[in-house]
Amino acid sequence: MFFWFIILLTSAQKSTAQDMGKQNTSPRVQQVLSVLDIADTDEHSKVRNIISSYLDSLENVISVRKAKMKVTSQSSSNKELNDARSQAVWDAAAGKLNKLHATFLGKLSSLLTTDQIEKVKDGMTEGLLQAEYRRFLELLPNINEQHKTQVMTYLVEARENAMDAETKDMRQQWFIKYRGRANNYLAAAGYDLRKATQELEERKTSNKKVQ
Repeated sequence: MFFWFIILLTSAQKSTAQDMGKQNTSPRVQQVLSVLDIADTDEHSKVRNIISSYLDSLENVISVRKAKMKVTSQSSSNKELNDARSQAVWDAAAGKLNKLHATFLGKLSSLLTTDQIEKVKDGMTEGLLQAEYRRFLELLPNINEQHKTQVMTYLVEARENAMDAETKDMRQQWFIKYRGRANNYLAAAGYDLRKATQELEERKTSNKKVQ
C-alpha cells in the first residue's frame, strides 16, 4: 500500500511540474518576459512565476464570474432582479480583480525597478499605450504639454484596466474607451479633431507621393 502511495505521489509531482512548466512558458508570459532582459536566472524564474500565477488567478476569477453571470441572468422571470444580481456578481469579481492587481504589482516591486514594471505593463497590453500616445502626437503635432500629460493619464488608466482583461480584443476595447475620453477632453480644450484627422490624412498622402 505504501509502495503504491509513493508511486502515485511521484506521478502527481511530475504532473504538477509539467503543468507548471507549461504554465510558465505560455505565450503571454514569454511575451512579457522577453522585454525585461533579466540576466539572473533565479530572478527570471521568480518574475516568470509571479506573472504566470497572476494570469492564472485572473482566468479563474473571470471564469467564475462568467458562470455566475450565466446563472443569475436566468434565475428569475423578473429582468430587473436578474440585472441586479448580475451587477452584484460583476462588482464582486471587480473587487477580487482589483486586489489581485494590487498584489501582483506589489510582488513585482520587490524584484523589479519602476522602469521594468512599466515594461511588464506594456508587455501585458501589447504596447497599446505607446501606440495610442504616438497616434495622438501624430494627430495633434502642436498639442501643448498640459494636454499631453492629461492624454497620457487617460492612457495609463486604460492600461491598468486592460491588464486584467480576458482577451486581446478586450484589452484593445479599454484603450478605445479611453481614447474617446481623451478625444472629448481635447475637443473641450478647443482642438478640432475632425480637421486634425483630415490634415493627418493629407500629410500621409503627401508623404506617399514623395516616396
